[in-house]
Amino acid sequence: MMRTIRALLSTETTKLKHTATLRLSVIAPAVVLVLVVSVLLKQYFHNFHSRSWMPRPPADEWNRFLQGLWAPWALVVAPILISVEAAGLASLEHAGKHWKQLFALPIPRWSIFAIKMLICGLLTGASFLVFSVGSLGMGLLNSGLYGLHMASEIPWSLLLRVAGRAYLASWPAIAIQMWLSMRFSGFAIPIGTGLAATMATAAVTMFGLAGWWPWSMPGDSLPWGWEHVPAPAMISPVVCVLVAVLACWHLSRREIV
Repeated sequence: MMRTIRALLSTETTKLKHTATLRLSVIAPAVVLVLVVSVLLKQYFHNFHSRSWMPRPPADEWNRFLQGLWAPWALVVAPILISVEAAGLASLEHAGKHWKQLFALPIPRWSIFAIKMLICGLLTGASFLVFSVGSLGMGLLNSGLYGLHMASEIPWSLLLRVAGRAYLASWPAIAIQMWLSMRFSGFAIPIGTGLAATMATAAVTMFGLAGWWPWSMPGDSLPWGWEHVPAPAMISPVVCVLVAVLACWHLSRREIV
């Protein structure tokens, strides 16, 4: 069985090299960071001389800056990016109509879904890593522009906790989006579902259900804002496993995908 898993993993990574999905996992966070740089520079050149506030302690400056940076990433960018990555991973099989041939092989169907989901998770992890490193660089840039001395107290533990929890909380959305992408051909349904579910996050949060909504779990995991009940670090692995089991059962029963 392990040889089959390794073979499937090798096949998926080979196919991934010929798609834009791999590059997207780096380009998407890079584009967000470039926009942050442009905003910081614009604020510096237009508003610096009118600022009259005293600098806060470095720890408070980091906390404020990371909150403003990670909230839109975890609440909006990451869920949409997951839906696009999942659709991209399934696009080759849909385009060539290879699902029926692939599922006819003497290997369990659940292993195909598991490998697809694992690859999607690794791509998402790469995006989180790029954004984490970039957020640290943006904080140091902000410090240099305004003389905030933030380099003297880099919050490594806070950054690792924020990135780790948000990434862990992303797995339910990864499982759902990968399931939808394998079930439906084309980009319309899986990406449309991801967009609609991400837009619904605001309404879900108003009703206190952010901890149960897969697409809002990354944002709910952040250590700022509302009460985290249930804790995403506890509920997200359970939801991910339940969705993955249901997806494997569903795909195993389908005669034509």
